[in-house]
Amino acid sequence: MSKRMLSEAEGYDLLGKYNIPVPEHRIAESKEDAIKAVNEIGFPVVMKIVSPEIIHKSDVGGVVTEVRSEREAIESFEEIISRVKTRHPEAEIKGVIVEKQMPSGLELIIGGKSDSSFGKVITFGLGGKLVELLKDIALRVIPIDTDEIGKMIREIKAYSLIKGYRDEPPKDEEGLAKIIESISRLFYENSNLIEFDINPLILYEKGACAVDTRFIVSDQPEDRDREKTPRKFSGEMTLYPESIAVVGASSNPNKVGYAVLRNLLSFPGKVYPVNPNRKEILGLPVYPSLASIPDKVALLVVAVPAEIVPDIVDQAGKKDIKLAVVISAGFRETGEKGKILEDKMIEIAQRYNLRIIGPNCLGIMLPHKRINATFDPISPKPGHIAFISQSGAIITTVVDWSIPEEVGFSAVISVGNQADLGFVDYLEFTEKDKETKAI
Repeated sequence: MSKRMLSEAEGYDLLGKYNIPVPEHRIAESKEDAIKAVNEIGFPVVMKIVSPEIIHKSDVGGVVTEVRSEREAIESFEEIISRVKTRHPEAEIKGVIVEKQMPSGLELIIGGKSDSSFGKVITFGLGGKLVELLKDIALRVIPIDTDEIGKMIREIKAYSLIKGYRDEPPKDEEGLAKIIESISRLFYENSNLIEFDINPLILYEKGACAVDTRFIVSDQPEDRDREKTPRKFSGEMTLYPESIAVVGASSNPNKVGYAVLRNLLSFPGKVYPVNPNRKEILGLPVYPSLASIPDKVALLVVAVPAEIVPDIVDQAGKKDIKLAVVISAGFRETGEKGKILEDKMIEIAQRYNLRIIGPNCLGIMLPHKRINATFDPISPKPGHIAFISQSGAIITTVVDWSIPEEVGFSAVISVGNQADLGFVDYLEFTEKDKETKAI
């Protein structure tokens, strides 16, 4: 997938199609163009570099404000080009955008990003230079309705500035809500738009104006109608597994398969270690393959080298196992070769209607069922909080912290690469879990 950043003028044109106010503007490729532009627009103007390689224009001296004469326009054009060539010599310069300088007002930010788990997410908050310092933002998954937009506006700490603070008059909250609705619709309807931010959107007592934009588009439009799989996640198999098999079980304390099996010794159900080279590990009889296990297996934990995993998944499918935790690393996170391996694993799993947690994950913990199907030696206490994270390091840190603090969990889930099941699936799973009160 290749990506490119729209020019400022292209971004303004896109906003204009959705009736979102932008400054009057022109593109100047020469000093003569700049003179013509300022006379058509009127003073004062802002002049900014136009380059697909430059995101933060002010960082390379690519912005001049308060331009109030033809002479200043010529000098600013020359200065911008010279500074950018010095500070970013490899950047392709396509000219300078000349735009009407808007009056000052309340600076806000509206942004958006495509998330692999949640889809398109829109952000709103206090903008300008303070956005990274204060991080006063609200987020929503789109599409959103007018009620949700209102809540979004009111939940930021800077809402009092919109309502009118001290001697400042209130800003156009109704107009702001309409702009957020239009921008969320723009983001939703343009499937090739994967990321954007408008910073700042200047809000006035009446109306607003988007004065600086960044839009990233992809050559592979998002397919909103595509589902990962045609199946729904059934939580019962992890909530109430009566048996767990561990492929890659090991007698070597330094191996992941040993740690996982040791952690499962307290599980009250049946545990089946699988290793063709061992007869017994940690007092449990070992089976040479999944097929050799005489009983039904509800949950499979895989801790073998990545290249073997697709074959193990195929064996699991033939055994009619419906859920597997693939702890093994060496998949998409390692590059193209690993991606091919991961895709092959998922293709086999889908053939058998087998769901995958991971790969490249720490595993899962279900304290109320005394299940610790991870290689973390610490098992948390039972509680009513579900903790879901992509980072195994964060999970182990939180679990370690929870013991002296006496904080318990209903579920701890490491999502890994999310090749099949993802955050949305786990949210649905924990929402239905009778032990979970908070996520």
